[in-house]
Amino acid sequence: MKLRHIEYKVCYALWIPALMLVAIGLLFVYSASAGYARNYMPRQAVWVAAGIALAIPAALVNGRVYRHFAAPVFLASILSLVLVLVTGQVRHGARSWLGWGGLGIQPSEFAKLALILVCGRYLSDFEEHRYDFRYYAVSFALLFVPLLLILAQPDLGTALVFFPVVLAMFYVSGTRQSMLAATLLAGAACFPLMWQFLKPHQKMRIVLTWHPELKPDTYGYQAIQSKIAIGSGLVFGRGYLHSLQSKLRFLPERHTDFIFSVVGEEWGFAGCVLVLLLYLALIFAGLYIARRAKTVFGEVVAVGITVLFATHVLLNLGMVMGLTPIIGLPLPLLSYGGSAMVTSLLALGILQSIYAYEL
Repeated sequence: MKLRHIEYKVCYALWIPALMLVAIGLLFVYSASAGYARNYMPRQAVWVAAGIALAIPAALVNGRVYRHFAAPVFLASILSLVLVLVTGQVRHGARSWLGWGGLGIQPSEFAKLALILVCGRYLSDFEEHRYDFRYYAVSFALLFVPLLLILAQPDLGTALVFFPVVLAMFYVSGTRQSMLAATLLAGAACFPLMWQFLKPHQKMRIVLTWHPELKPDTYGYQAIQSKIAIGSGLVFGRGYLHSLQSKLRFLPERHTDFIFSVVGEEWGFAGCVLVLLLYLALIFAGLYIARRAKTVFGEVVAVGITVLFATHVLLNLGMVMGLTPIIGLPLPLLSYGGSAMVTSLLALGILQSIYAYEL
């Protein structure tokens, strides 16, 4: 019997910008922590290796497997979020970590991917009911369960990412635009109520978004130092490893959420444009995969993952440039962080799987 030869297709338009961003991230994690007691680059390299080790089998698995196991994966993520609230470690004022000592994972990062998979399964199973408000309302239970658990940590930044991702998935699945518009209006109407549940430091960060100079020594300090770092880079930057804001310890969180500030100071406007073009290429590759996918599951999952990347990039860049409140979101593939790096690479593996088996 003659075996059928299957040619596996690799989406180079996805992986080339992604791996370039990972390489740039390693360079700047090293730069941001060089000269300190601990340099985070070796540990970040380990997380990159772990993420690639998971992304390769994820890329080889057929999308039907993800569809089949979406519900168990989602339930496991919910249990991990509950476990965080019971036994998790408190870091930066939020109980968001599971682990021991300096080693830990952040289940809320993996919950984003689990939510995308289970929403993809739901939307593909009930495609014929996409115009029915009852199914639309029930589907939001899939969102609010992890959302409430993450807000209880509290982790406002991660919680905010969920909304554009889920709404984009519903939009491309054919849900009535009137229902989506009603959801947005309802969310806006609930903002005054949500304001009452925010912590004092969260309220202050929102209030000082455009005027951090009102509290330059406390809540506005991070935003001010970030803008100084980016602005001082001018066109071509001070040069790699020559960031004054980082080396003199003026810029907090320089190797995590504010790594783009170090890029701006050391590589200047040119380096910032390079990073943005790489993200743009990655996002266009994700949208291309979604557009060409043959199944509803593949299409909405690809859109969910792409919008997840795009939302992280927009909100993070808004933070470092003082355009949006500081809400603690990493820059995908660049910022230091094991859970975020592994989740990002795993998500890219799933996109590659959709490209290989559905295009």
